[in-house]
Amino acid sequence: MAEARKQDDESRESNADATQDAAGGPGAMEREPAQARLEVQLQRAMADLANLRKRMLKDAEDARRRAIEGLAAELIPVLDNFHLALGATAAGSSSGAPASAEVIADGMRMVRSMLEGVLERHGLAEIPSADRDFDPNLHEAVGVEPTNAVPPGRVVRVMARGYYLGERVLRPSRVVVSGAADGASKPGSHAPGQAD
Repeated sequence: MAEARKQDDESRESNADATQDAAGGPGAMEREPAQARLEVQLQRAMADLANLRKRMLKDAEDARRRAIEGLAAELIPVLDNFHLALGATAAGSSSGAPASAEVIADGMRMVRSMLEGVLERHGLAEIPSADRDFDPNLHEAVGVEPTNAVPPGRVVRVMARGYYLGERVLRPSRVVVSGAADGASKPGSHAPGQAD
């Protein structure tokens, strides 16, 4: 019987402890500061992440703006030369003496050279296409010209230059490709209805 009372007392004490913990007793007090610390750490981590995202977006925008500013600063002298050339042709016509076609062409070549130099410094390079084999990775065929002068599949005329930006094709060259002049098909192929 004494033993039964002892078990009842222990049972009551454990129930009382559980009730105290649930009601905010001493055991709950130990858990609350730990939970509060974790919540504070979580809030700080979330704030740090939000700040990092904002900083990364701002840095990317600043880098883009600096790149555009650098390119624009180099293009301004080219634009100035266009204005000078147009002003020279207008001044020549107002004085009664027309500007010669050769002078205008020389000015345009100079401006083109300046513009190409600026773009090359920023990684733009022309895709060499004339008299080369057609490459669908570098060229866009806009036509086929029948000819016996060059083998089929060669670029015979460049309609619009293509460009690389670094290693990437920014725009393929638009080209006219040579084809068989006599209407013959490629070697190894047969016209419909022909046997081997």
